[in-house]
Amino acid sequence: MKISHLLLALTLLQSTAWAHDDHDWSSDYLGFLSVEYTVTPVSSKKIKRAKRIDVEFYKEKLAIFSGDKAFNGQMIKERGTAKNLDIARAFLKAEYEAVGFEVSLQPFSSGVNFIAEKKGLKNPEKVLILSSHIDSVGNKGANDNGTGTIGLMTVAQELAKNNYDFTVRILGFDREEVGLKGSDAYVATLTKKENIIGNINFEMMGTNSRKDGAFHIIDCKYGYSQFLTSELSSAISTLSLPLTVVKGCTDRSDHASFWRKKIPAVVVSENFFGGDSDSCYHAKCDIMDERLDYGYMSSIMEAVLEATEKLLVKAK
Repeated sequence: MKISHLLLALTLLQSTAWAHDDHDWSSDYLGFLSVEYTVTPVSSKKIKRAKRIDVEFYKEKLAIFSGDKAFNGQMIKERGTAKNLDIARAFLKAEYEAVGFEVSLQPFSSGVNFIAEKKGLKNPEKVLILSSHIDSVGNKGANDNGTGTIGLMTVAQELAKNNYDFTVRILGFDREEVGLKGSDAYVATLTKKENIIGNINFEMMGTNSRKDGAFHIIDCKYGYSQFLTSELSSAISTLSLPLTVVKGCTDRSDHASFWRKKIPAVVVSENFFGGDSDSCYHAKCDIMDERLDYGYMSSIMEAVLEATEKLLVKAK
């Protein structure tokens, strides 16, 4: 891609209004223009250890969240209506409380955000936010955004096993698919943004049809967010994960609500703008099937887990 195209895309993005009402990634032409493949840095501190992401746990919980299995006798058939979102939030609440997170809900004008938190031991006022959106577009939403939401849950299951200096806060945003309404409502409540370390936002991460391990870390080259990209890239190198970082730029997910307040944030997702997007994006066929690459998703989650622990600092 030509540098001039990237600069044009970034200039247009920064000079126009944030596209809250247009959340569809497939029509984000600036996003496609901004794609930049990177080279994984060579680490002098490579480590070998058993993988920590529990893929079977991931599959089991994704099956419930995307309506293939029941939760307490109820099926989550889709995640656009209040009834089904209530079931989804009850499921998330049960799972996070089971591993020791404190759970609360944040109602706002048109929906309800889900919040789970594990307090830091030394500086609990400092908070790292890990987020995903929990709603779908009238479908089961196995990939968008079941993979992101349950990927976050799977990472949190591991984070629950240790104590950290800082607080980790899990956010499940409602109404992302109708204009980032949940994340806008949440960010509006933040009175001390200097206490927010940053936000890693999990988007759809299920498809890897080229089998090349390419995935997005999106920071739009905003200087205040690039340390998050660096931490994730370092984790890939340190763990020798079969992943390639593809940079890009979009404001069409919940990270944009943080950016508007100059709070560090990045998006982690499949290589959507690099031409390897899900063929069932926003379609009825977004179900659990052979499209989903669990090895690929496991590697992304391993990278996020490693980076998150570095950012939270394990308490001694």
